[in-house]
Amino acid sequence: MAKEINKEGLLKLAEHIIEKDGQVKILTLSDELTISQVVKFFERQGRTFTKTMIQNYVRVGVLPPPVDKRYYTKNHLILLTLIDRLKTIYSLEEIKTVLAPIRNNPEIFEDDVIKASDIYENYLNLRKKTLNRWMESLPQIFDEVNGLLKEDGVEDSEKNKAMVFMLALTIMAESIAKKDLIHEMMEEYFKD
Repeated sequence: MAKEINKEGLLKLAEHIIEKDGQVKILTLSDELTISQVVKFFERQGRTFTKTMIQNYVRVGVLPPPVDKRYYTKNHLILLTLIDRLKTIYSLEEIKTVLAPIRNNPEIFEDDVIKASDIYENYLNLRKKTLNRWMESLPQIFDEVNGLLKEDGVEDSEKNKAMVFMLALTIMAESIAKKDLIHEMMEEYFKD
């Protein structure tokens, strides 16, 4: 028998998402790592990167090339961390488009509009606030879906299945709307 969904269970799932979104510990590293060291560093952080993935990010222009064609810096690691989070939903081309306006010369970090370390710190702070607001909205969404299922006359024996489906569909619709908004912002404000 499937587990019954309720507000408390939904909030526990949301808390789990927020808790597992840990910060990558970049500040303690030396500033020159080879690609093998970068891969091992991320493995220790519980994130998966391969040499091929990193080289591909450089090739497509999402990540600046290594210093002296060999060494990756903390700034590279910061961008790799952001790419890792963003690529779960966005294509590399979309990520490149979002990053492009703050990267004056995509080959280097020195002339960026916002320093990579500041981007990462700001991202972490804003993400935490956004996730907390999202978590606060879940009980209301739960109640709204519950009300709709009652209006639709969904039988008690099918209510749990319908509730999980409608909650997932609602959260997916929100994700799609946000992705569409990002696309519109890029088109409106960043295209020449």
